[in-house]
Amino acid sequence: MDIGEFYQRVRRMRKSGPSTTKLSYNGTEATNDSSICELWGEYFRDLYSEQLPECFNETFIMKFRQKCKHTLKIVIKHLFQNLKKITLEEIREQINTLKCGKAPGPDRITNEHILYGGDQVIKCLCKLFNMILKTEYLPVCFRHGIIIPLYKGSNKDKTNPNSYRAVTLTSVLGKLLEKIFLSRIQNLLENINNVVPHGLQFGFVKEHGSIPAIYTLKESIRYYIERCSYVFSIFLDNEKAFDRIWQDGLLFKLWNAGITGKMWKIIHMSFKTATAHVQYNRLSSQVFPIKQGVGQGRVMSAWLFALFINDLITQLLETNCGLMIGHIHIPTILLADDTTLLSGTKSGLQQMLNVVNKYEYTWRFKYNATKSTHLLFKPAKTTKKHNESKYEFCLGETKVPMKQSIIYAGTLIDSNMKSYDRTDKACKKMKMNLHSLYSIGLNRSGMNSITNTTIWKRIVLPTALYSWLLSVYVTVAFNILAVPLYK
Repeated sequence: MDIGEFYQRVRRMRKSGPSTTKLSYNGTEATNDSSICELWGEYFRDLYSEQLPECFNETFIMKFRQKCKHTLKIVIKHLFQNLKKITLEEIREQINTLKCGKAPGPDRITNEHILYGGDQVIKCLCKLFNMILKTEYLPVCFRHGIIIPLYKGSNKDKTNPNSYRAVTLTSVLGKLLEKIFLSRIQNLLENINNVVPHGLQFGFVKEHGSIPAIYTLKESIRYYIERCSYVFSIFLDNEKAFDRIWQDGLLFKLWNAGITGKMWKIIHMSFKTATAHVQYNRLSSQVFPIKQGVGQGRVMSAWLFALFINDLITQLLETNCGLMIGHIHIPTILLADDTTLLSGTKSGLQQMLNVVNKYEYTWRFKYNATKSTHLLFKPAKTTKKHNESKYEFCLGETKVPMKQSIIYAGTLIDSNMKSYDRTDKACKKMKMNLHSLYSIGLNRSGMNSITNTTIWKRIVLPTALYSWLLSVYVTVAFNILAVPLYK
C-alpha cells in the first residue's frame, strides 16, 4: 500500500461518522440504518423536550416562564426601537475569522462561498442582515440544525446513545450573524462594566483554557499543602449540561445583563422556535423542536452557557468559603461545565455544596452527585491522625463518593499531587495509537524502521517529558514571577 492509498483510507475512516450495527434506547433496539436513524431522532427529541422532574422548583420555573412571555410583549410593543445597522466593516471583520473545510448547514452554503465571494457577496449579506434587524425575523434555515452523533471513544458502549456527543450543523450565514451579535454584546457589556464570564470561568475564554485552569487548580492546592493545610475538593459532574439549559431562565438572565430590545427578541426567536433533525449514514430523521439547551456547535453556545452559570460563581464567592491565595479568593474553578469546589475546611466545602444544591433546584441545572468526586489533598508530612471516612459530603441528600484520583481536562489529578502516573498513562496511550497504524497495513510497506524511530523520538518521548517541564514552568511562574491566578 503506497502513501496515497494510506491517506485515502484515513480520510474514509474520519468521514465515516458513527458506526454501529445496533442502537438501544428506551426499551427499543434498532438493527438497520433506517431504524437506527429514527431511534436517534427519538432520543434527541426526548433530550431536547422540556421536562420538569420533581427535584426542580416548579413554582419558580412557571413564574419565570411568565416573565419571559411578558418581556417578549414589551419588546414587541416598542417596535420603533432600532438597532444600529450592521456595517460592511463588521461583516468583513467576522469573515476573516472563518476557516475553510468546515461542514455546511441545512442551506448547503460553506465558508468558502463567503470567503471567496468578493465584495458583492458581502454587500448582499449586509442587506440581508439589516433586513433581519428591521423585521426582527430570522429565516427558518437559520433556526434549523442537523445533529450528527459522534462517538466519544474510550471503549464506551456503542449501542448506548449516551456514548455519543451531539454536534449541531447550522447555517453558515446564521453563524456569521451570531458572530456579529456576540461581538456587539461583549462590547456592550464591557462598556457597562458587566464582566461575563467571570475570571474563574476558564472554558471557551480567550487567553484562558484547560492549561491555565489546571495551573490554577494545582498551584492553589500546593499553596495550602506547603503550609501544612488540608484542601477539600469536589469535582462536580454535569451530564449533557449544554443540552439541558433552561431557555427561559437563560433569556431572563440575558435581559438582566443588559441585552434588551430587538437583539433580545431575535435571540429569543432563534432558541424558542429552533428545530433539528438527525443525520445518520446519509439518512435523515423526522424534524423535531428544540425546547431546551443552547445547541452544541452554535457560535453563541459557549458564551450563553457561561452567562447562565455566571451567577453561581458570584454566589459561591459570597459565602466567603474557599481558598485564599493572598488577596485572591478561589472557591471554585470552572472549565466550561466542569465545576470544581475548593475549600480549606470541611464545613466550608459543605456550605458551598448547599449553595450549588439550591442553585440547581432553582435554575434547573442538575449535577449528578453519584458521578461527582471528592478528593482530599493533605500535606505529605503530617503527624495528625485522621480517619478519611469521616470526611463525607452530600449534594442534597446524596453522598459524593471519595476517590484518590480523577481525570481533569485530560490530566490525572492525584490526591498525593504526583504526576508520574499521568506521564506513564500518556506514554502507553501514545504507544497504542502508534501500533494501531499497523492494523491498516501501514507497517508492512508504508513505514520503515527509520520512520518508526522518528515518530517515537518526536512524539512519544516528548510526551513523557511534558508533565515534568510543565510542572517546572508553572512553579517558576507562580513563585518567582508572581503571575496572577486569574484576571
